[in-house]
Amino acid sequence: MESNGHRKTRRRNLIAQESSSFNLSEVIDELDPWTAWAYRPHTIKLLFIGTCFLIWASGVLDPDSTSTGDLVISVKRGVFAMIAVFLAYSLLQAPATVLIRPHPAIWRLVHGLAVVYLISLTFLLFQKRDDARQFMRFLHPNLGVELPERSYGSDCRIYVPEDPSSRFRNVYETLFDEFVLAHIFGWWGKAIMIRNQPLLWILSFGFELMELTFRHMLPNFNECWWDSIILDILVCNWFGIWAGMRTVQYFDGRTYEWVGISQRPNIISKVLGQFTPAQWDKDEWHPLLGPWRFLQVLFLCIVFLTVELNTFFLKFCLWIPARNPLIVYRLILWWLIAIPTIREYNSFLQDRTPLKKLGAFCWLSISTCIVELLICIKFGNGLYPNPMARWLVTFWISVGVALLVFLILWSWQLRKALEQKKL
Repeated sequence: MESNGHRKTRRRNLIAQESSSFNLSEVIDELDPWTAWAYRPHTIKLLFIGTCFLIWASGVLDPDSTSTGDLVISVKRGVFAMIAVFLAYSLLQAPATVLIRPHPAIWRLVHGLAVVYLISLTFLLFQKRDDARQFMRFLHPNLGVELPERSYGSDCRIYVPEDPSSRFRNVYETLFDEFVLAHIFGWWGKAIMIRNQPLLWILSFGFELMELTFRHMLPNFNECWWDSIILDILVCNWFGIWAGMRTVQYFDGRTYEWVGISQRPNIISKVLGQFTPAQWDKDEWHPLLGPWRFLQVLFLCIVFLTVELNTFFLKFCLWIPARNPLIVYRLILWWLIAIPTIREYNSFLQDRTPLKKLGAFCWLSISTCIVELLICIKFGNGLYPNPMARWLVTFWISVGVALLVFLILWSWQLRKALEQKKL
């Protein structure tokens, strides 16, 4: 009998061999019989199926059957086919990730979607603002029309006696806004990915501070004090973080002895078990380990906050309403990208080797965040006539100076302690 650790290690080695040059036939018997077929290479079969699909969809044998006479429709079909071919390649040949559940091919497909999104953003970056807004109509017919931005801080009264329908109308409208559930599920997902409660609360207060900083630019950030402090931080964010950390504690306390699908007691357990983690890593960020680690963790927080801010600025610059499905698609894609990104970045921080490489998802996430930010800067030129409040400018300059002084003193203290040890 093998120990549990040896079995898990051998299984991880087997999954790693899936995308390498090792011979899977030597170890294919190690897999569960119900899922062994999914881990065997099917590249030639899928190449044949994909070729047949391209022949049928493109009308190679009968060109008149696919000719529409509309150039726009023809270009759309060509672009979608191009994306489909690239995603099929990614599904089969993209680099493996640190995640193996529910199947490594799923995360290779997410890698392909991330590349497609990054390339699409790069194309959008080289367009004019008005052209980019009209281009969005090809993605959804209701886009390309200027929309009024909703301000949550126009009336901050909790009790409105003159309102005939409801004297607590302001509270009801804010409480049943679509962003309430987005806040809760968003922080639940962040808690599962980051798994560090102090860091999550720093991000929570940090985003509210970002809303206060950029409220002169986006009316959507103009919130009432009770909305920002009570509803956002103390209710939605707290409940999302609490539920996420309870989920983390549940998986952290489990004993992970991998059992094949064929050995599970019922069909529901067979299917759902494949979507549970194969193992649960305890991420340790240790931001106070040293000045350099502090900056690395601070960089993670900055990227997180920038991605969230990009959501609102892209929506404002490209005239995308909050309930448009493109907003949801982007958030889901970012969530899928962030899952392996956090794992790779934490492994990057824990790696003690002198020469180490940033993971593929980490590189894609940072690149995508940068391109999104560049789009917001380019397309936002001239859209924000109101200047930032002087006290905010003073505040952020003071924070920057204080952070710099803190890091210098910290580094000097560590260097002094190291020199005293050498004496």
